[in-house]
Amino acid sequence: MAEEITKEEIQKLMRVRGNVRGAILQSHAIFIQNREGKGGVGAVEKKITELGYPVNFEKFKAGEWYPESLSTLIILTAKTLFNWTEKDIFEMGRSAPKYNFIAKILMRYFVSLEKFLAEVPNYWRKHLDCGKLEVVQFDEEKKYIVLREKDFKFHPIICVYHAGYYQGITEYVVKAEKISIKETKCVFKGDLYNEYVITWD
Repeated sequence: MAEEITKEEIQKLMRVRGNVRGAILQSHAIFIQNREGKGGVGAVEKKITELGYPVNFEKFKAGEWYPESLSTLIILTAKTLFNWTEKDIFEMGRSAPKYNFIAKILMRYFVSLEKFLAEVPNYWRKHLDCGKLEVVQFDEEKKYIVLREKDFKFHPIICVYHAGYYQGITEYVVKAEKISIKETKCVFKGDLYNEYVITWD
């Protein structure tokens, strides 16, 4: 088992305000079960309950709001219990769109890259009631997109998760052999916002 997060870290995290749709929490459970089996899901529920935040994945409803801090705690707990690396967390984010029924419904309307990018702020708002996501640069000829998150700061692990998520979404609408993403600015490194550059070949 990896080093556990401290009670102080958890308390600080849980004080951060902001909510996420239950569909995201459901996607966490699916990924954990696919990686660690049903027992893995139970282990995460048990550990988080022991920490003082009772969790039952079966009771989460896709369209309802839940604390984003709880979503973050689920990811951190799974990372600790199963010795996951940042690569695992990235893959957790990357797989989330295909497990998330809200995302799948929205993706039906992303028939072009331009339409996808125009809807990015609304897509964010469908899933989160805090912060915002903007497209600050896009060059289809040079094959890159720059996304910027503002007013969003929960835990550094979410930067990794979101990088995976943005890549997973991009894979739906960009037909390319190779898609890559890099976080170029981060609020946990002193920047005013998180920024991600997506490129493809």
